[in-house]
Amino acid sequence: MRPPTAPADTRDGFPAGDLSGFRSPVTRILLASDGLTTVLLQALTQSALTPEVDGIEMAPGQHVEATARGLLRLATGDVCLVRRTRLVSRTGEVVSVNIVTARAGQDARIDTAMRDRTRPIGFAFAAAGLPMNRQISRVGLTSWPQDPDMPCAFKAYTLNADDRPWTYIRELFSPRIVPPGMRTEAAAAGERA
Repeated sequence: MRPPTAPADTRDGFPAGDLSGFRSPVTRILLASDGLTTVLLQALTQSALTPEVDGIEMAPGQHVEATARGLLRLATGDVCLVRRTRLVSRTGEVVSVNIVTARAGQDARIDTAMRDRTRPIGFAFAAAGLPMNRQISRVGLTSWPQDPDMPCAFKAYTLNADDRPWTYIRELFSPRIVPPGMRTEAAAAGERA
């Protein structure tokens, strides 16, 4: 079986901070949070989550997804580590699919954390003592890799040190755990009335 990967395209993109279109307060809270995503997902699932690492690869900067390339300010000759992971509950349910991109060789702690197959990436970065200042770049809907006909909510952000991004993370959330439903204009108008 081919490991699932997160699609690069989105059905709808929303500027960072525009969460009003999502019906579920759970979804809005998770997408707005600037940290502790894994902890929040563990609380929602009432389960410890373990990473299933589908791949850690070296890739030329020009071959990583365009958003990562731009936000990380990658030059043509830059080489990146790209980590593809699924966070899985005790029962084996895939709770999120994550792609993490970082410039290789910029800091040995980053390279080591990116290759850590035993911990979710945020836990690995924290254990390495890396700065965890997040800047959300986009939230929205895309296809859930486990069922491409099903929409899911996603969040993309950078981790920054001294206002310089050092990694890009895109997280896609299981539609069963994080409801992707959107408000319609009529429903939104009714809520304001």
